[in-house]
Amino acid sequence: MTVILYALPVSNYCAKVAIALAYKGVPHQIVAPPGGYRSAEYRRIVPMGTMPALQDGDVVLSESEVINEYLEERFPEPPLLPRDPVRRARIRFLSRFHDLKLEPPVRALFPHLAPGARDERFVSERVTELQEQLDRVAAWSEPGPFLMTPHLSLADCGYPATLQLADLMLAAMGRQLRHDEKLKAWRAIVSVHPAVAPVLAAARDAVEAWIAGKLRS
Repeated sequence: MTVILYALPVSNYCAKVAIALAYKGVPHQIVAPPGGYRSAEYRRIVPMGTMPALQDGDVVLSESEVINEYLEERFPEPPLLPRDPVRRARIRFLSRFHDLKLEPPVRALFPHLAPGARDERFVSERVTELQEQLDRVAAWSEPGPFLMTPHLSLADCGYPATLQLADLMLAAMGRQLRHDEKLKAWRAIVSVHPAVAPVLAAARDAVEAWIAGKLRS
């Protein structure tokens, strides 16, 4: 049975699930929300009306972290979590840190991409916050060569698309993030992983088009 992922390439959270599906080799189809994001038609399938959403037979799930945890249990090989409970907990922590701490300042910058709506002080504050959170990721990660393990884990699924999104947005605003050598090495490795590279390529095209539209507004 083919799993359906309701997603759009511009969404970093959709990319997070697409990476997990690709890594596990789960047969899947990526479908745009029928009727559009949050439409009544889409809500008849996905009551939350949000993306990403996963349909596996009669099972419909929302929220990227829940979906990826489900995929790990439903399709355990290859694993995205190690057997050791302590390392599993650390990986889960780093994955949730992405959602709760690192991604929000990126998202907060969305309304400020348009030059006419930009608050430079607000942008500076969010970039500082984002840099602080990124430095914490660097400090907490372990030699892998991935963030926590020798292979891709749940902790590696969310960050690639979000950091690419941040890079592209900040470049459009004349800013950039600082990476220590460990994070630079990790990004170089994860960006060419066969489960990650195609997702990032599709996301880059979609994000660049989205940013171009914002800069014209």
